[in-house]
Amino acid sequence: MSKEQDKSGLKRRDFLKIVGVIGGGAAVSGCWSEPTDEIIPYVIPPDDIIPGIPNWYASTCTECPAGCGVMVKNMDGRAIKIEGNPKSPINSGSLCARGQASLQGQYNPDRFRSPLYKNEAGELEPISWDGAQDKFVEIINKLKEQGKANKIVFLTGSVSGSLDSLINDFLKAIGGGKHIAYEPVSYESLKEANRITFGINKVPSYNLENADYIISFGADFLETWLSPVGYTKQFSKMHGYDHGKMGKFVYVSPRSSLAGANADSWIQIKPGTEMTLALGLVKEIIDSGLSSASGLGQIRTLVSRYNLELVSVKTDIAADKIKEIAKEFADSKTGLAIGGSVSSASDSSTKTLAAINLLNYVAGNIGKTINFNSSHSIGNVASYKEIESLVHSMSSGDVDLLITYDTNPVYSLPKSLWFDRALQKVSHVVSLSSQPSETTSFAELILPDSTSIEKWGDCFPQDGIYGLIQPAMNPIYNTKPIGDVILSASAKLELSSSKLAYKNYLEYLKNSWKKIHSANESFKLFDQFWKESLQNGGYYIQRAASDVSLSPEVLSLRFTEPKFDNAAGDLYFVTYPSISLFDGRGANKPWLQELPEPLTTSVWDSWAEVHPDTASQLGISEGDYINIETPKGIIKTQAFVFKGIRPDTIAVAMGQGHTQIGQFGNDRGVNVLDILPNKKDELSGAFAWLSTKVNVSKSGESAKLTKIQMTFSQEDRHIAQSITLKELQHSGGHNGNGHGKSGGHHEQLDMYPKREYQENKWGMSIDLTKCVGCGSCVTACNAENNVSFVGKDQVSRGRYMGWIRIERFFDDGKEFKTKFIPMLCQHCDNAPCEPVCPVYATYNNYEGLNVMVYNRCVGTRYCSNNCSYKVRRFNWYDYELPEPLPMQLNPDVTVREKGIMEKCTFCSQRIIAAKDKARDENRKIVDGDVKPACVQTCPAEALKFGNMKDHSSEVYAKSNDARSYFVLEELNTMPSITYLKKVERDNA
Repeated sequence: MSKEQDKSGLKRRDFLKIVGVIGGGAAVSGCWSEPTDEIIPYVIPPDDIIPGIPNWYASTCTECPAGCGVMVKNMDGRAIKIEGNPKSPINSGSLCARGQASLQGQYNPDRFRSPLYKNEAGELEPISWDGAQDKFVEIINKLKEQGKANKIVFLTGSVSGSLDSLINDFLKAIGGGKHIAYEPVSYESLKEANRITFGINKVPSYNLENADYIISFGADFLETWLSPVGYTKQFSKMHGYDHGKMGKFVYVSPRSSLAGANADSWIQIKPGTEMTLALGLVKEIIDSGLSSASGLGQIRTLVSRYNLELVSVKTDIAADKIKEIAKEFADSKTGLAIGGSVSSASDSSTKTLAAINLLNYVAGNIGKTINFNSSHSIGNVASYKEIESLVHSMSSGDVDLLITYDTNPVYSLPKSLWFDRALQKVSHVVSLSSQPSETTSFAELILPDSTSIEKWGDCFPQDGIYGLIQPAMNPIYNTKPIGDVILSASAKLELSSSKLAYKNYLEYLKNSWKKIHSANESFKLFDQFWKESLQNGGYYIQRAASDVSLSPEVLSLRFTEPKFDNAAGDLYFVTYPSISLFDGRGANKPWLQELPEPLTTSVWDSWAEVHPDTASQLGISEGDYINIETPKGIIKTQAFVFKGIRPDTIAVAMGQGHTQIGQFGNDRGVNVLDILPNKKDELSGAFAWLSTKVNVSKSGESAKLTKIQMTFSQEDRHIAQSITLKELQHSGGHNGNGHGKSGGHHEQLDMYPKREYQENKWGMSIDLTKCVGCGSCVTACNAENNVSFVGKDQVSRGRYMGWIRIERFFDDGKEFKTKFIPMLCQHCDNAPCEPVCPVYATYNNYEGLNVMVYNRCVGTRYCSNNCSYKVRRFNWYDYELPEPLPMQLNPDVTVREKGIMEKCTFCSQRIIAAKDKARDENRKIVDGDVKPACVQTCPAEALKFGNMKDHSSEVYAKSNDARSYFVLEELNTMPSITYLKKVERDNA
């Protein structure tokens, strides 16, 4: 940690001098702060703060529209960890990497630290809050006097609940204006397809857990589609091997995403032909007499031309395979077909999704695995037509004030729409965002919002789910919550609306929740309802699915294939949201930049996925910089060559290519929107992401692609093992390399007696059937254990510091198959690292942990050289964090210095805390008391931890499962981590 203060930073010692102890907040002198005496810690509120003892606050994640419930850990006045809320019905205690990295948004060194106003020289300079709000009010008053209040536009990201109501109340009170909620990744084609098919204009929720057969037409539900944490958890239960049963998953897409890598079968469909396949499946199911749905005669007529031969030619899929999928899907007890992702969003996207709806209808899935009564609120955001209309209005001078909040359209809209040019014609641009972006750079006035960790709010991500946001600490900078800015402006404007007559946003919020109380819990006093809602992180109502009927409109729909711009181009161009950066909003968080992408393991940059056959034809090798060109522009990025994409397709992720987002995200990679045409879906008007072919050429430059893993193959080392479902059912696991413990591992002959442990012997089990390779555990470990991020240059030198990595291997078989395996310190009883350490800095303790004594370590690195699993990390530098990022550090874990070796500790600090709690309660530790960060956050629940001496523990049972094995067991290192072989289908 640097001892020097950043020019605009806050010294840690200064923060500690002024840290408050009221309600778990920290106050900075001169900053506005909401009183926090009503913050309710999770479960039982403490009488006061005890130094060194954390408080947990239930809240809601705002990193994407999914709205997962979170728990924010406050230690001595600062938030230091974010985890999933076990009471949230969306994520049930788990959390993705982006949700955990929101802590780095709180301590982002590039955050706006006070109001800013653009001077005559065009430079932003600090201004007081009174001065900033006076200027804001002056602009609005001037427009009101001129009769131009209707030329005010409030442009936000996806907002719901009380804030949405407040913005609309504010605009109505000033006499006009429009609120537009814009999301780059919206689902308007899905919503329109549901309206056409069922007469319901909503984005439903899906029940993956109850399905026994899933077909995904490019919907990446394990990464970014709708609610990835919740759907990952459901998928794990559906697809995880359970008592001889597991559901089947078929993925249909031109490229293998993380979802495709976890599929039993990846169908490499020709880009843009998903609609044809869906209609072909519908026809095959009806013609085979496998459907009992009503109205089949009209549907048969609608799909009559989609015979197997035609569909096979159009999609490039074998007719026998189509017939097989149709039969399996129709025969399944509860099937589910899903779509609506960016990668398949063509100008026929609505028609494709209507075809998928018909497939679900004829298979009888509506009301079983699709629930319109618990729809996603993302369906309420503005349409792309509205965004185009806004751009036209700005260009025509019909917008005199644009207020932006939590959105970045200058970056996330296609350059061919020219939003930035239109923005320059707006008289006044005011930003209420907390972070800089390409859009805020156009603002003349910035009134910075507080983060979701510092303010009150709510979020309604699905029907029946009302999430609360409560501050876990006070603002560290001179910022104000957006709700209070609006109410303060309303008071200064002397607006007469009673809906705005509140002292602060907390009062407005509580009044809004009185409506929820009266509608659902009127038998309780409101104060009790409010307190319980705060403790639980919200109020949740389970809404059961109901049957829906087919709309006549779909029966007259004319299905047409998509058209591609630049039809003579070399390759189809596919893009998709990044699993870590999403649509680019996470690009200034180093935890996310350094999180290895699951399939490429690349970090800190962009890359283009290219098939080996295509690369050979073009003379491209991995690391070569290639030019990807359309009539709209050109981007240059490095090639990643692998078989997870069709030869006629090239793919680049969204999220990089920023210029104004901050020091960690600027000037990295490319923005795919620079080359996409402004093309729309024919029926919904949604932006068509899959819309063009590209010309590809070598640039003549080449460099090593920065990634964590350099090999695709296991080199016959049997690291990530698998077993077929048939073999497992037949012989109880005694197949392949290594034997399940149901029959016992072979007894090891040893010259020395085995280690004996008295009370606790900590161990872990990792189920490779459930692990999807998402990397949530990696970020959780980084956050919990103060693991340093080192940057692109150091990673390229092999100095990545992560304690846990997700290794991925591609099988050299007939089909492209991927295996993921989390690799961390195995805490071996016979650890090869221990005898080579000359200073006894690492040893096996009395509970089976391979521990590190940092102040003994002299940095010989002998232990790392001798580690069979390559999981030790050496500190080549004292990695400095720009202020205020040091405030994210966990005080329970030592920050390692230059020259020190480090590795996984099984979160020993959590083991100690659990022991202390059990001792205070006069009991022994029980199963489930200790959960390392990786175990706690895993959405797939693939990792289990516990005491191997407790034969009733879950980890003991898992370690004796028929599928259990040790990695590199032949070395006799006697690891404490047991892996369960991945179960694969015989006919996948």
